[in-house]
Amino acid sequence: MLRLFGMALALVLAAAPAAAEEIRAVYSARLYGAPVGQVIMAYNDNGRSYAASGHFRTTGLVGLLARVRFTMKARGNGTMLDMNPTSYSEDIDTGYRTSAIAVDYAASDRRIDPLSALLAGLMDRPAESGCAFQRETWDGQRKMRVIINAAETEADGDVLCQGVARRVSGYTEKEMANATEFPFTIRFAPKGGVLEVQRMDIVTIHGRVALVRR
Repeated sequence: MLRLFGMALALVLAAAPAAAEEIRAVYSARLYGAPVGQVIMAYNDNGRSYAASGHFRTTGLVGLLARVRFTMKARGNGTMLDMNPTSYSEDIDTGYRTSAIAVDYAASDRRIDPLSALLAGLMDRPAESGCAFQRETWDGQRKMRVIINAAETEADGDVLCQGVARRVSGYTEKEMANATEFPFTIRFAPKGGVLEVQRMDIVTIHGRVALVRR
């Protein structure tokens, strides 16, 4: 699912709430171990609302992957682990599909946008917060359920969280026949009461993608 691949390749801050502090992380994006680009993730909130946006374009590639680009913007209320979006927009080319949309969310809508869902998995957080997460995403047409299970501590002290993204509705028959579930893992390193993201591995329609913290 290149939507998840694209989402994981595209997060840079654009406009943030006033008096907010930027949280930033840089990743190397790799497909089957080969570098395909750089991911810059950033997120701001002031305790009441948040804003984020992003852009990614593959580099040094030819063929289908050379087309991949992803720009997203999101605003909402709440904080990183309890996000309630008010607006979302995307301009993407997955190599298979292009999309340029803008979506507004009602206050009663518990669905979140794809960017906010990715932020919930790929940003550092207080160790006591863990990584358990379950929400439905909606981009105005497609609905997906994202589930991240409770953390497991590895022998080396790192924390591993496993999850899955499942297509629910809004996809074509061909897309559903191609794949409906996309498993992923997120590895954190505990540092001073904070879980710092080290890498994310996800199975996509293009192959296994890894985001490795730089």
